[in-house]
Formats: sequence, structure tokens, C-alpha cells
Amino acid sequence: MSSRRQHGQQVEVRAVDPDEQLAWLSSSRRTFLHPRTVTPEHVEHRRPAWEGQRLTGAFDGERVVGTYRSWDWPLPVPGGPGHALLTDHVSSVTVAPTHRRRGILTRMITADLRAAKERGVPMAYLVAGEAPIYGRYGFGAAVGGQVLEVRAPAPLAHLPAPVEDVVVELVEDADLRAEAPALHAAVAASRPGAVRRPERYWDEVLGLAPGPGEESSDRRPALLARDATGAAAGVARYRTHERWEGMRHDTTLEVSDLFAATPAAQAALWQHLLSVDIVDRVRVTDRPLDDPLPELLHDRRRALPVEASDHLWTRLLDVPAALAARGWLGPEGACVLEVHDALGLAGGRWRLDLEAGSVVAVATAAEPDVSCDIGALSAAYLGETPLVALAAAGRVRGEAAAVARLSAQLAWRPTTWPTLGHF
Repeated sequence: MSSRRQHGQQVEVRAVDPDEQLAWLSSSRRTFLHPRTVTPEHVEHRRPAWEGQRLTGAFDGERVVGTYRSWDWPLPVPGGPGHALLTDHVSSVTVAPTHRRRGILTRMITADLRAAKERGVPMAYLVAGEAPIYGRYGFGAAVGGQVLEVRAPAPLAHLPAPVEDVVVELVEDADLRAEAPALHAAVAASRPGAVRRPERYWDEVLGLAPGPGEESSDRRPALLARDATGAAAGVARYRTHERWEGMRHDTTLEVSDLFAATPAAQAALWQHLLSVDIVDRVRVTDRPLDDPLPELLHDRRRALPVEASDHLWTRLLDVPAALAARGWLGPEGACVLEVHDALGLAGGRWRLDLEAGSVVAVATAAEPDVSCDIGALSAAYLGETPLVALAAAGRVRGEAAAVARLSAQLAWRPTTWPTLGHF
């Protein structure tokens, strides 16, 4: 095999035509080990979701050997409701095992990031299936998540007022369609990194628009919490995995989605979930690292993290625009920040002036107080990853006091929320 072919130069990277979407989807799902055969019906089912999205394929002749999908989508950033950033949402990234280490991913991702930069999009983000890959392209792990497991029953000792005014209704998935989307959008707006869910997400996840071969009747039980005015204030979706042996139950209740507009509504949902009969443990996924559940319990050790991982990776494309878009905490003051970017997209040196919760970044030639690579700044941007931790790992340099001050300014509470909803 020639060196030209070994380095993927005969592989063409380009936009996918409509008549190539079946091969593109088949390649993507095959690499992700999807067990079902992809049919034209699957493509037709996905096409409405692909409207406005960019489908890129790597073609070796007529064979699809790489896939890539992206679209512009808002993402909440620190600062509370009203603070959001238009981002380049990256998904469906695959390279066939037969064509790896030929630079195919590099060609797809760098072209997409450069195009986003040219469109004026200040940041990109993705969920990384393989953590070592994306740091090479300037992404940093910005949103963490955890799985909590609770031994049931687990009585709550701390009930935020006015929990007594919250009414919890037992419903089915389909019953959530009218009220859950607006409630989720309102809750997500206050949590950095919470991905807004498109309308199609709700139709599919609630079983109202099943894909080919999927059963529309396979719906999960759900809870809907209402406040004293009758307005929807919280939602929980779950399923149970029941097991019996010798007339003894060993049942897990798995919560797949839980969000609430108020602490009282969230506590009321937990109060119900942790008291369901013949349930021995409650397992809840995709929780923020500052989830209040353990603090609600009479015995906080009954809720233990059994798994934690990075969730969302971000990549700044325009440092001044991204920094200006978010809110800031911490001490006011100035700092000269130098950012290195191996791809040449977002590097530079700026004087950051923090005043009244906002930052103005102006290009400067002054000596830097803090310097870092673009991946480190991207990891710290949403306020969860401390800059001082990155400094301890050698990824941020500068005088200790200057690094600590900028780290405090970037921090944000509440922390990020690892909720997804893309299609």
C-alpha cells in the first residue's frame, strides 16, 4: 500500500448527498456497535432531525468510512437565565476501524471548526466517546456527571419549604408532552452546559414518534410535580428492574430523567421515588456533581456516587466573545491572559478587566499574568473545572496568586448540569 493511501489522501471528505444518507447512517451505527440493520425507513425517520444540520462523510470510493455531524445550537453558560452562547454542536463522529490513523478525523473536525469560526460561532462542544481523542483538537472536559445509588427506603430529613404545597401525580410518559418541554427549558436556562432539547426529542423519548421497529406502547412511568398554583414544577421518569428470589425482592428503580424548577418540587419527587414499595435501591443517572440529594436524606451515606465521569467537552473558537457572553463571580480586577492554540483558531493575548460581573477582553502585547492552552481554558469556561487544578497538572502557568484569582473569577454556582437532548 502506498504512503499516499496510508495517510488517507485518497479518501474524500465532503458533504453527504441525500442518496448517500443510508450508507452514512449505516457506517455511523456500525462503528457505534448498533445491533440493528439500518433501512431506508430509518433514514426517513431521521431526516426531519437532520434539517439544518451538516452531515459530512469520508468516502473511500463509494464506501463511507467516516461520519461527522454538526449544527448550531445555543448552550447555557454561567450567568443565569439569558446567558447563552451559540455553539457548534458536534456529534456522530466515527472513523471505520479499517481506516484509522490516516488523518481522516483531523480533516473532518478541523474543517468544521474553521467553518464555525468563520460563521462567528464562538464555541464548539461534544460528548466524547473516547476521552484521549479530542484534547488534540483543543477540547477540554467542562461538564462532569455522576450516577447516584440510594439504598431504599431512604427517609428525607430536610424538606425545603414549601414542600407541603407540592402535589405529585403518577402519570405516563405521554402525559408529560404538554408541560415537560417548557419546564425543562426554564430549568436548563439556569444551569451551564444544560443542552436545550428540541421538540423532536420529546416526541421520540416519550414514545410518541417511535422509530422503525420500536414499540410505541413501551412507555415509562413518570411523576409530575405541581406547585400550589397547579403549575408544573418538576418531572421524573423512571423504570423498574424487578427480581425475586425465595420470595425476597431485589428491585432497582432506575431514574432516567429528573428536573425541577424549585428545591421543594425536587424534594417532593425524591420523597415519592424513595418510598416506592418493593424497591431496594434507586439509581439515578446524569446528575450534577453538586446534586443536593445526599443532603436531603436522614443518612446521607445512603446516597453514594457509584460512577462519575466527564460528560461534555467544549472548545473555544473566539476567546473574547465567549468570555464576554458569560457572567462572572469572584474578585474584580485585571489579568493578562495568553492562550496557545495549536490549530491557530483562538490563540492570542488579552487584558481581561472584570467589573460588575462582566469582562471586557482587549488584545495586548503586555507580559502575561496567566498562560494556558486552549483546551485548559475551554475546560474551565463553564465554571466547573478549577483553573488551579489545571495549573497543578502543568496546563496553566503563571504566578500562583494570579492563577488563583482568575480561577475564582471563572468559577460558577450552581455548577454544570449533564443533561442531553440532541438528535
